[in-house]
Amino acid sequence: MAKTAMRDAVFNKYSGRCSYCGCDITKKDFQVDHLIPKAFWESTIKNKFKVPAFLRHLTIDDVAHFDNLMPTCRVCNKWKSAHSLELFRTELQEQIKRLNDYSSNYRMAKKYNLISEQPKEIEFYFETYNQ
Repeated sequence: MAKTAMRDAVFNKYSGRCSYCGCDITKKDFQVDHLIPKAFWESTIKNKFKVPAFLRHLTIDDVAHFDNLMPTCRVCNKWKSAHSLELFRTELQEQIKRLNDYSSNYRMAKKYNLISEQPKEIEFYFETYNQ
């Protein structure tokens, strides 16, 4: 598949939404993320360590396979970086604790009920998406 056609297919994978947070993305600004990062591809695939069920068919040579490519907004792609999906999930779940520990602005806004915390398990958009 040509690079432009692959990029269009990745964009359309979740109907123009970020595969992680679910926000609307545009063709111009979206980014393509490797669900299993390139840096850890070989060891992850070889050892089948924390490989999501829908990617277990991939081989060492499939790092750029369509199934491993995810449409993302810039913010999610920057935050996920080269993290595994589970580490990204953990990092997101730690945000409320970090804000309480390190941000006086956040604590002040919380004190005056400007912020309502809603701790929950992180579920990515692609995990709930029904085509």
